[in-house]
Amino acid sequence: MSTPLTKAPIETPLILKTITRENLKNRLERMGLRPGCELKIMSEDSVLCPVRVKGPKGEVLLAAGMASKIIIHHDDGHKTPVFEMRKGEKGHIEGLTAASCLESSLKTLGLNEGDNIEFIRCLPSMNYHVVVDGKSTHITEGMAAKVWGVCGKEECQLATCGKRETFETKSILGSPRVAEKLSFFGIKPGINIRLENVEPAKDFRMSHNNHVIILSNEGLRLHLRSDQAEAILVETA
Repeated sequence: MSTPLTKAPIETPLILKTITRENLKNRLERMGLRPGCELKIMSEDSVLCPVRVKGPKGEVLLAAGMASKIIIHHDDGHKTPVFEMRKGEKGHIEGLTAASCLESSLKTLGLNEGDNIEFIRCLPSMNYHVVVDGKSTHITEGMAAKVWGVCGKEECQLATCGKRETFETKSILGSPRVAEKLSFFGIKPGINIRLENVEPAKDFRMSHNNHVIILSNEGLRLHLRSDQAEAILVETA
């Protein structure tokens, strides 16, 4: 009898039976995860961190959540999320486990499916002290990485803008929910921001309370939201 991944046993061989959400099914099938594949749910938690990668148009910073949803086909053939790459490793973007808003955001950053990238390094999680339209506030590094604009004469992310330089916001990378969260801090297109300081933040840990980590027999490792895992039905092998 089929059961959702959210209720399946951990560290036990499982057979993928079906994926009930069509958009998720299409994305995972493009990465080789199809009905009949054998997989297991990983027991360990994963500590995520922002990463810096080099693409066709130079270096960009990917927030932890983005780095967990971009799947890389390494030059030696195995596949992992970006954040599991090691310094100096290279590969191409095989696919995404998120919706089209992530695809659009990556295009803004100069990255597309099929593009070659090089992993530069993991970065410690940081909090950003910014002045937004004259008002002081703090935002997370993940938020700062999703604010796109102009600093000096260069287009860049707020997360890579120099301290005490004026940053003009052009767009918000990500879903409407991301834009809504940032608007709470007064950050939206057309607003000027000044980065005052950056300080260490606590690690962001993905636990099995809200995420499911799976590993296929082909070596594909994915971090799925609980709602995505609920749509994947499996049976014990």
